[in-house]
Amino acid sequence: MISIGGRLTIWPDRCRGCRSCQMACSFTKTLEYNPSASYIILERDLETEKTAPMIKSLRCDLCGGNPACAAACSYKAITFEPNWESGSCE
Repeated sequence: MISIGGRLTIWPDRCRGCRSCQMACSFTKTLEYNPSASYIILERDLETEKTAPMIKSLRCDLCGGNPACAAACSYKAITFEPNWESGSCE
């Protein structure tokens, strides 16, 4: 088994709900733009009306060390730290 180093960090206050992360994830995994095929779920807090991404961490493999979701997010709501000691999602 190959261990991929790095960590995804989610910054909920930066998320604008644009779904770029979902589209990038689904396209990387299935070659289709389909949010339901993404390993990312967008959750909306009804009280604050804010949206934030959540990653299905058991399925996420960090795209082999170059997560498409972090690259696609122009608001930096998902960031990737490649030199983190063990692969994880926060």
